[in-house]
Amino acid sequence: MTMRAIVNLRRFDLLLLGCTLALSAVGIMVITSATSGGPYSGYPGRQAYWLAVALAAYFLGYYADRRYLERGAYILYGVVLTVLLALAVAGKVTGGVQRWIHVGGLTFQPSELAKVTLVLALARYFNRRKSQPPFGLEEMVTPVLLVAAYALPVAMQPDLGTAMFLVIISVPVIFFVGVRWPAVLVMLFGAAAAAPSLFFSLKPYQRERILNFLRPDRDPLGTGYHVVQSKIAIGSGGLFGKGFQQGTQSQLRFIPEQHTDFVFSVLAEEFGFVGVLIVLGLLAFLTVYLFSYLEFAKTRFSFLLVVGVTCTFTLQAAINIAMAAGLLPVVGLPLPLLSYGGSSLVTTYLGFGIIAGYRRRRT
Repeated sequence: MTMRAIVNLRRFDLLLLGCTLALSAVGIMVITSATSGGPYSGYPGRQAYWLAVALAAYFLGYYADRRYLERGAYILYGVVLTVLLALAVAGKVTGGVQRWIHVGGLTFQPSELAKVTLVLALARYFNRRKSQPPFGLEEMVTPVLLVAAYALPVAMQPDLGTAMFLVIISVPVIFFVGVRWPAVLVMLFGAAAAAPSLFFSLKPYQRERILNFLRPDRDPLGTGYHVVQSKIAIGSGGLFGKGFQQGTQSQLRFIPEQHTDFVFSVLAEEFGFVGVLIVLGLLAFLTVYLFSYLEFAKTRFSFLLVVGVTCTFTLQAAINIAMAAGLLPVVGLPLPLLSYGGSSLVTTYLGFGIIAGYRRRRT
């Protein structure tokens, strides 16, 4: 082994990859319990397959040349935007939505990849600005358009939760780069003014989710059923849980979408407060550890990329858990690394690999 290879090996972050794999393993275990004996019993095997693909994506991001990554940020953004527009216009309708690309019996959701490519595009834009932060309203026009161009076709699929999340993940990137207060106030006023129109343009079931959040008891056997059953599962887990594949709510299929949106509820019921505490501890550790990579970010592009990828992971995890606990409306965002879904898994690993690569390059 050459000296250069030894140096690179020492810089390889086994702790980051190990924690990520540990959470993925917990996810496969919970998915196994959530789908056992049902029509989705083959999903744990599929998730294991996607984990292998995700590992390849991790190393792809790890070894990617950062110069080409920045130069090609807009190209990657444009490719994903083209796919999103094509899906919105002529995508195959599955379950009433047009979110997935179907290849060989497997599906991939491009809106998950859009989370990473949006961060890349925003980081490139702010890195190439000749003016220094804090930026004014004029400099915010392009970032707003970049976010809107992704959010609109995703909302048309319809996938309002992901569309809103694309807006949310742009906020920490803009905040960390620095924006003048007048520009912030104008954007906040614009968002507040558009909120009523947005609400009444939602589909009926989307409006019901928001109303159920405001009044959880208004329709417990109908549109509020998801959250009610989820909260029962979380509360019944107790300190140590009911045991693997012993959860009443999960095994009797009282929790809808329990292998995707509400996988946290299955975890809480079967492994209790202790199991939840361990998983939350790992999620919190990953957040802090990923932010520590700012030490190796020597350019504005790398700095914003670390911030954007880390906040995407953390905010999505926080929103999913709050949704399962009834603290936020149901928006259909998976729990990163734990929920079933190859698109989310591959995208998360890709983002982590890109961040980990900065330890090797320090640029």
